Amino acid sequence: MNHRRITATVCCLMVALAGAFALAGPASAAYDPNDPAQKAEYDAAFDLGLQAYEFGLPLLDMKRTYLSSTSVNWPSGRGGGPVNMFSHFRKLADAKDRTVVLPNSDTLYSMAWLDLSRGPVVIHSRKNTRRFHVFELLDPWTENFANIGSPEGAKPDGDYMVASKWWRGKVPKGLKLIRSPYDRVWVIGRTLVKSKADLKNVWKIQNTYRIVPLKKWNPKRPEAYHPKKPKKLDLVKNEAHIPGTGEGEDPAEFFDALGIALARFKAPARDETILARMLVGLGIGPGHFPVRNDELSDPQLAALRDVVTGAPSRMQSGLLSTYIQDFDIHNGWLVARTGRYGTDYHRRAQISRFGLGAPTPNVAMYPVALMDRNKAPLTGARRYVVHFDPDQAKPPVKFFWSLTLYDNDSFFVDNPIDRYLVNDRSNLKYNDDGSLDIYIQSEAPADPGQMSNWLPSPAPDAAQPAFRLTVRLYGLSKQGIRNLYSGEGWQLPTILPCGVGNQTSTGVACATTTPG
Repeated sequence: MNHRRITATVCCLMVALAGAFALAGPASAAYDPNDPAQKAEYDAAFDLGLQAYEFGLPLLDMKRTYLSSTSVNWPSGRGGGPVNMFSHFRKLADAKDRTVVLPNSDTLYSMAWLDLSRGPVVIHSRKNTRRFHVFELLDPWTENFANIGSPEGAKPDGDYMVASKWWRGKVPKGLKLIRSPYDRVWVIGRTLVKSKADLKNVWKIQNTYRIVPLKKWNPKRPEAYHPKKPKKLDLVKNEAHIPGTGEGEDPAEFFDALGIALARFKAPARDETILARMLVGLGIGPGHFPVRNDELSDPQLAALRDVVTGAPSRMQSGLLSTYIQDFDIHNGWLVARTGRYGTDYHRRAQISRFGLGAPTPNVAMYPVALMDRNKAPLTGARRYVVHFDPDQAKPPVKFFWSLTLYDNDSFFVDNPIDRYLVNDRSNLKYNDDGSLDIYIQSEAPADPGQMSNWLPSPAPDAAQPAFRLTVRLYGLSKQGIRNLYSGEGWQLPTILPCGVGNQTSTGVACATTTPG
């Protein structure tokens, strides 16, 4: 999913805060915070500017991702490619791969951006594909408005004509219509990989996926279409950034850029209230450029700059607050509601910042742990046991589950056995009572019988010893989703450090160690 950075340990939070304040500097030479009238105007603008920032961040982040991904003229094999063309990932990430944050070793991605401005396209997903796969369709506001493939509630495999809401015409025989609310769609395809030896089988399945312009669709030969390859390839990806966040840029440019994006992708009717507040209070809105046109007072401009420069640390702090608030409900895990947001702009902005592209929970859920059960940040300086009780040891998923370890830059941790996750396809050893223990530590267990359950963590002296854990749950039932949100029914595993007697505080045995 989501492919954005999430860092929220106390240490990293302090670093981010310090960096943000250093960047912000004096907000504006003309703004005097000691003047009560100016301070009141600043405070009001900051509050409204913060709402505008959270409202607009997902839209601008999707635009950034679109510009970066489509800056190459042929599929790069890492998610980049021209519009209306799949870019298939062909290998699983490892610790050397620093291209995509939060790499996924359960599935191979098939990414695409659809441009429907010149007419509909057809997505072909071959029927009777007998392994988990899904095509997630997102609009420019990060709403997951449709899914095709295996998950419950998704549209079954077949041939789908994807058309914008403005398209008028007759749907050709044999095609099913998916109406997109906009003429730009991000497609994130996922296909299950059972092991490295299984990759070639996944490639064969990926090679059957198609995106075809409607005018070139041949129902008798749905997989015959192949886009024309350019004579000169340009596979150098140009990384875009959100305006106002680049080096030397005025942070307030963010809000003028939002005016451009709002004019391009009209906000849904449910957003009328916040749009009206933004326009009346700060002149922010579709086709409006309050910064460029010098429409803001010095206190207002200072406030908007501070909103943008302080955003990274503020959002990390907010994430940590949300995590702690529900810590006990979810047994020490952060469980987010993703894919559909309505008017919950704060939640949508958080997911955009830390997990852009996350699907609806019927596709997958991604609980995250940043701390152990004692609320201490996870670190390679300690050893842990992730303990599944007997009734927890088999997560109630239809498709698959995994437990992945990331460093605090959201990449895999280099280790001698190249193991970055354990999952339901791993050769895990269960205890006699049916419980399951995963050993999180930097050194291999001394007992060879525990090696299969070892998930290596960073070394204590690593540049970044802190880490986090993510559980991926594909195929929870509706009841399972409700239970996970409420903290009832099946519970996520407990993470506890090893202590006296080489066991956790609850008496769970830790992995054996080599005498030092």
